Amino acid sequence: MRSVSQHLKRFRGNQDGATAIEAAVVFPLLMICLFGVVGMGSFMYGGHQAQRTVEETARQARVINSPTQTQLETLMIQNVKPALFGTYEPSVRLITQFDGDYAELMITYNFKFDLPILDNLQLKSNASTQVKLREMPT
Repeated sequence: MRSVSQHLKRFRGNQDGATAIEAAVVFPLLMICLFGVVGMGSFMYGGHQAQRTVEETARQARVINSPTQTQLETLMIQNVKPALFGTYEPSVRLITQFDGDYAELMITYNFKFDLPILDNLQLKSNASTQVKLREMPT
């Protein structure tokens, strides 16, 4: 009968299956990192799209003669593109200041990454700008 130390020496010297065990440990970590990079890239893309929508709506609002809040909200909804992950919440607020009327355009991007590994990842991004509204001469 062999002693325990002889069995351990034989087991320690055997490298069969070591690669499979290493892959089983590393693969889940690699997948979490990959999904994290894809998730953050999607979040940044959505935030960029929100900012572009606000800027485009501000350009369009500048050429409309005394736009109403409803017109500006409609413009924003028309300009926003569908989000990959999450939702956009556009809002418009009209402001009267000492030198004229302004519109504050804002979009909140609520990001939710719907994957089993990162199902609790929820982030928010705001994009906003103010544009001076003008009355065109008649």
